[in-house]
Amino acid sequence: MKALSRLCVAFVVATVVILGPAASASGLGAWSTPTFVYAASSIQSPGYSYAPSAIAGSTERYYTCHSRVSGDVRDHAFLTKRSGGSVASSASALAPSASGWDSYHLCDPSVIRVNATLGGQSYTHAMFYLANDMNCSCHNQIGVAYSNSLDGPWVRYGSPLVPFKAGEPSSDWGAGQPSATTIDANSGTAVLTWTEGYGGPNKGKMAMVDLDGAAPVVTGVHDITTSGLIDANGNPDDLNNFDIVYSPQRDRFYMVRERHPYPASSPNYISTAVEVLSTPGSDMWAGTGTWTVEGVIDSSVSGAARTHNPGFLRTEYGTLPNENEITVVYTTATLDPGSLWSYALSRTTAAL
Repeated sequence: MKALSRLCVAFVVATVVILGPAASASGLGAWSTPTFVYAASSIQSPGYSYAPSAIAGSTERYYTCHSRVSGDVRDHAFLTKRSGGSVASSASALAPSASGWDSYHLCDPSVIRVNATLGGQSYTHAMFYLANDMNCSCHNQIGVAYSNSLDGPWVRYGSPLVPFKAGEPSSDWGAGQPSATTIDANSGTAVLTWTEGYGGPNKGKMAMVDLDGAAPVVTGVHDITTSGLIDANGNPDDLNNFDIVYSPQRDRFYMVRERHPYPASSPNYISTAVEVLSTPGSDMWAGTGTWTVEGVIDSSVSGAARTHNPGFLRTEYGTLPNENEITVVYTTATLDPGSLWSYALSRTTAAL
């Protein structure tokens, strides 16, 4: 597959229409009957698995935020491999460090094919991840690890790639939920997007990362526009828990995100629906433009009380495996008590 180059992509200027929450989808067909993918209960009882980074292939790979052992609320990045519609294996791919900034929770992996260098050693793949050093949903930072195989082993860069903002209280959420796509695999460049939360509304961020040097370099950091993000009540919305995929044919980024507001009933910290949107590549790079609503996956599709923490099925470059369709891998959950232990993955596809 040809790697993507920011320099050679011809950006397309498009007219974007804002759709309210009651409007029909603008670009996607009907969602297919959902297919169950994976539940941590198959190897842990109880266990949880969510926030997938999914890579298509004869063997599908699902990198998730996963309970490390049965009944323990401590996150690892797991790799679950699926072939012929069945789970072939599921195990921890990257664990928290013994000490330091990523020593407690390690979550939200996003894996791409891109050349990288660390300590004079060359690698072919990168995993971006959220991690922290406290038993809380706080003080999060983004790291990166490298491998010469989708299956690991992974060697981490020792410092945060996107550090916690200086001067902010450690009780703030911080930076996390990375999603990456390849710009040019050979030159080691990638698009990195993530969520930041420091007291006020969440912000989506985007930057370019160069991984094929003495140390990774992040440049061009800017906000992702929230224009066109509308919540279920018709109000302007902010951005978190999202994944991106790139369509080379359309020069368009697609995003799937949790839609707000979160419900009043418990659990009240995850969504009841996820939404697919899109924007031209040029607008994504500039942090401008308006998102177009493409489709919504709610309980009428998922059949679940909570539909949350979604991702796309992508190639290892972060592109659409099939330019004629989009597949969303989402997390389902029951109501409390015990909702966390019900987190499991399903998927559905719509024509594009």
